[in-house]
Amino acid sequence: MILTSFYQFLPVNGLPLLRCRMETRARDAGVLGTVLIAPEGINGSLTGPDEAVTGLLDWLSAQIGADSWVVNRQAVENPPFRRLKVRIRPEIIRFDQPDPNLATRVGRHIPPGQWNDLIRREDVRVIDTRNDYEVRLGSFEGAENPGTDTFRDFARWVDEHLDPETDRNVAMFCTGGVRCEKASAWLAEKGFDNVFQLKGGILSYLDEVPVEESCWQGECFVFDDRVSIDHRLRPTGRSLCQACRRPAEALDAAGLPPVDESTRRCLDCGQAIDSRRLAGLRERARQVRLARQKGKEHLGPQD
Repeated sequence: MILTSFYQFLPVNGLPLLRCRMETRARDAGVLGTVLIAPEGINGSLTGPDEAVTGLLDWLSAQIGADSWVVNRQAVENPPFRRLKVRIRPEIIRFDQPDPNLATRVGRHIPPGQWNDLIRREDVRVIDTRNDYEVRLGSFEGAENPGTDTFRDFARWVDEHLDPETDRNVAMFCTGGVRCEKASAWLAEKGFDNVFQLKGGILSYLDEVPVEESCWQGECFVFDDRVSIDHRLRPTGRSLCQACRRPAEALDAAGLPPVDESTRRCLDCGQAIDSRRLAGLRERARQVRLARQKGKEHLGPQD
């Protein structure tokens, strides 16, 4: 069983027909995962037999003319996805900024083997472009945490904390590299001359750099059923809150955090959870338990 994450920015047309054809081919091949397609490109993670996933990616390349995927591959014992989802989106990673020129102005890609030397330089500001709940699980030593709730907040943080006149060298990283493609292109458009990004993201770094040489600290959040992985790309066993879909502590049997009865807010993330939604989440957790007792797999909500 192989898990393959991939993305490429390039013009994509005929999105509804492409989605339909890809769904059919993936299901016929027994491939699961999530794929986002947009006019600006494709971003996805697929799992299944190695030949099936490779064949599907080759077919997709021929359909849209993709020739330079950024790919991460990892052998897994169990599929980290429960279903196949192919979604059409305005952006493959939402940034809500005027389109940067991704074709000609992106950051310089730094291979994992050269990343340590770069981020140890005193004249380089190292920025984690991921969201705060991801950064809190783990990051590179010395990296700055912008404290953002979503990637859409990153542009505002840059305007408030970075200056192209004084911040001559900026190095950025994210999980698989796709967020840094947009962020680095946007910084280049704003006048930052030396923008670097970790090629293949954290996943490539963990795969290629030995633990004893690593500058990585902690866990890496991933957007699938594994929740987070360690430096050897193994699931850490961390749980995911069924309300906010973020890693959390002290979850109950339904996968929900403690809630303040007076404010109806989660005591971990602060999210408001009304009684109706809380009841629905608990009912879904009950159905999952019943399905497992019968030896079946409950797929959960069809989001």
